Amino acid sequence: MREKGHRAEGTGDRAAAVIFAVLALALGLAGQAAPLQKAVALAPTTIYLGPDTTSTKVGAVRPGMDFGIQSHTGDFAQVFVGAVGVSGWIPNHGYALLDDAGAAEAVFGAAVGLENQAEETGGERQAALNAANLYMSVYSDFPASARAAEALYRAASIRWQLKLAEEPRRPTPSERQFPDDSGLHRVINKFGKTPWAARAEYDLLVEHFTCGVWVEKPQCVEKEIHTYQGYVKKYPGGPKTAEAAYDALYRAGIAWTLYRAPGAHQDAGKAAQYQRQVADDAATLARLYPATDWAAQAALIAFNVAHNTPLTVPGHTPMGGP
Repeated sequence: MREKGHRAEGTGDRAAAVIFAVLALALGLAGQAAPLQKAVALAPTTIYLGPDTTSTKVGAVRPGMDFGIQSHTGDFAQVFVGAVGVSGWIPNHGYALLDDAGAAEAVFGAAVGLENQAEETGGERQAALNAANLYMSVYSDFPASARAAEALYRAASIRWQLKLAEEPRRPTPSERQFPDDSGLHRVINKFGKTPWAARAEYDLLVEHFTCGVWVEKPQCVEKEIHTYQGYVKKYPGGPKTAEAAYDALYRAGIAWTLYRAPGAHQDAGKAAQYQRQVADDAATLARLYPATDWAAQAALIAFNVAHNTPLTVPGHTPMGGP
């Protein structure tokens, strides 16, 4: 579902031109005045009926909203905001003109600031959504920017993570439901050879983890190992490859723990198989990703497995990652 107050994603240049033509007509400017200047809001701003903060408030713009500027009076700009269907006046700051030099980088910087704010305040949702809207503005309004692929990924990932966090815990992994993932798939489809596609696909790995509770179905751990191994093969030099390799190794350690334990799932052959896999994969991580946290954590797991120290099996199957 599209967030209230934010323009639809993927609006093309032709649609944008139509919108701004309509805006000009709405302000009584058609055929006789210069076109509206296109702008994007960097910060929340109140829209006033007149060029005065004591005037009636008629609306507001949020970060990432596009609007048109028709004229300036003193410290105010006359605007029309198509996303909320409101015309009026805003203080002449807190926005970037789309044809300003450096505008794309400024919009991206505003998004980064809001994303950091959301993280520092424990995940404040509106700040995160505002950041996502600004990132989408970089992608939509500045498609030639070197930041476009990164911006599209960060917008999609923020929205995905927010929605994923809102999903209720299901009684079993097989009942898991996932939010709309079209934004992340869009990154993969449009920027398939970039690190941002690799990050998007890593985010989506959790959709494969619906097999069952590890302690009850060790074969589910094995399926997740194969999922991470497939990712590592697909993105051998990606930004999340070392982490995915560690995720697979961690699960191999869990599989060893489960198959060596007395009970219905005890299997000495599989336990020996995963003991060897942990040692081999830890050596690979040390060779390919030296001096990383992933290599160090892998070394710890390998050390424990080599000394017959079982890993702690989580009570609930993780939603991706260890």
